[in-house]
Amino acid sequence: MLIGLAVLAIGTLAFLFDTPLRGWLLSNSNPDAMPSMARLAFACATGAITAAAWLLVLSILIRVIHTVQEGDPFVEANITRLRTMWMLIAATEVFRIVVHSMADLSVGALSVSPAETGMDIRIGTWFLVLVIAALSEAFRQGAEMRAEQELTI
Repeated sequence: MLIGLAVLAIGTLAFLFDTPLRGWLLSNSNPDAMPSMARLAFACATGAITAAAWLLVLSILIRVIHTVQEGDPFVEANITRLRTMWMLIAATEVFRIVVHSMADLSVGALSVSPAETGMDIRIGTWFLVLVIAALSEAFRQGAEMRAEQELTI
């Protein structure tokens, strides 16, 4: 994923500026069917932002897994981590929907009928958000139960 992020970031810069890399990337393309360089750079930039967000989610998940492996999963840090994860995934998905909707609208004004454009909502991603949100609450209750047990004589 880190390699993909780097490729997208390089692609963004290559499409923004007239470089030999841009010439090489577009060497086999039909110039008549080619979107603008700004649109290609925008697509790469939004992909890079999304990849960066998912890398952050992955790093948070790795920290949660480490505490589980150590045998102490019900700590305040994991509750915060899980909440951060589901909010970050939700924000990334909203960002993706907005970007795709904007792209559909700009293309729709030129060649696509309004009936063919629409919001691309991924149910699986929203299900993941709900599962992680539920897990964060389960971890919160587990931490509360552990705190109560430690106070019991």
